[in-house]
Amino acid sequence: MLSGITPSPTRDAVTVRLPVPPDLEDSMSQKKPSLGNAVSVASILLAVLMICAACAMPVPGQTAAETEVSVIDVYIGSDTNISDWWSNSIKPAFDKAHPGYELNIIHTGSGGGGNGPIADRAMAALETGDDPGSDYFETFNPLQPIGAMEAGLWQEITEDNVPNLANVIESARRSSNGFDIPYRGSQVLLAYNAERLLQILKDRGEVGSDATEVPSEFVPATWPELMDWICAFPGEFIYPRPDTTGAGREFVTRAIFQANNLEPARFSTQAYAEQYGAGELTAEQIADINETHFAGAWEQLNAIEPCLYDNGAYPSGSSAETRLLVDDLTTMITIWSDQALQAKGLGLLPEQTKFIQLDDLPMVGGYASSTIPTNANDLEGALLLANYLLSAEMQESVVREIGGFPAIGWDLLPSELQEDFNDVITDTVPSFSSSWRAAMFDGWYTHVAPDVERE
Repeated sequence: MLSGITPSPTRDAVTVRLPVPPDLEDSMSQKKPSLGNAVSVASILLAVLMICAACAMPVPGQTAAETEVSVIDVYIGSDTNISDWWSNSIKPAFDKAHPGYELNIIHTGSGGGGNGPIADRAMAALETGDDPGSDYFETFNPLQPIGAMEAGLWQEITEDNVPNLANVIESARRSSNGFDIPYRGSQVLLAYNAERLLQILKDRGEVGSDATEVPSEFVPATWPELMDWICAFPGEFIYPRPDTTGAGREFVTRAIFQANNLEPARFSTQAYAEQYGAGELTAEQIADINETHFAGAWEQLNAIEPCLYDNGAYPSGSSAETRLLVDDLTTMITIWSDQALQAKGLGLLPEQTKFIQLDDLPMVGGYASSTIPTNANDLEGALLLANYLLSAEMQESVVREIGGFPAIGWDLLPSELQEDFNDVITDTVPSFSSSWRAAMFDGWYTHVAPDVERE
């Protein structure tokens, strides 16, 4: 039992007293019961047995305590690949490891409000004392709904109630405010077709015709090296639009970091609020942000534009960008780690696709974090689930089954897993507050791609 948590009470046993019918009393008082009385007694005994059997069977609406299995309602507001993973992998594993519990997976979807309405219901139930109808939110911002923190809606997560929190790496912890559980991550990488790059080098006479691997000096490891590589291999690199794809957005963000002395802290929510407040940006403020913080990034991106695929034919979607690599039209692209690892595992990328994580400062990523309402139907079970998700077994599943990054240290995972993903392993996951994005999108279209029509 987790400390500080009171288990859900079980229902007391109920004694049922059935009145004895007169004919049964009469028949019991007879020394020589007749055949008719015997049949009557048998019928009544059968009826009593059926009543008792019915009392032992679960009925619709019966609570978890009555059936001696506690049902934990888990709401999934992510894409279907995540809800499928929960249904097909996490639920069977958790149910088997914890026989007294059963996960009930409800997929609310990533659109249409997702888990928002469910959190609103839990907030209202906190005020009225009603049943919240929820135990666990697979992903949700503990700062929502408005007033949730002040009202005490979300359970504080500590190493006392979730012991495996001790194994969560620092970059994942930084994304949490202490009332959520970061448990899976993703980060933008560079993916390149090593076979195509090797052939280009052979055609240019930069390696021997018998070479079987790309020499390391032709694989960029830092942002400046990447900028040089792009123009050393014109037409072989592309990144998508920043406002329509996460990969494009984080590539542009990485350029901003480079222009600001590799200091992601400059672009936190707090830094934004201190300079520009909480209201909608004015045209003057957008111009100031672009001039003060983003100008250096626009210089870098303008410098490489003539070297990009089709002179800067920025794809509007991640699938369109990936297709250029698959169809052998480019050598290198940007891609999210989970999409990359899943696609490669399914054979959807070129066989010789390899991944790069920059050494000087990796590109932006983030962690999906779960929340638990303090008025959960089974708070103890929900905390048990949170702890289970941070176990080495489930963190290995994050990597192998959905291509995500673990929230715990790679050193806690099997050594062969570390070898398989050695090219993308990092404990550094810089963040960029969404508060800055509107000005960034505006600046990119204004200063880098003025001829691209915004969708």
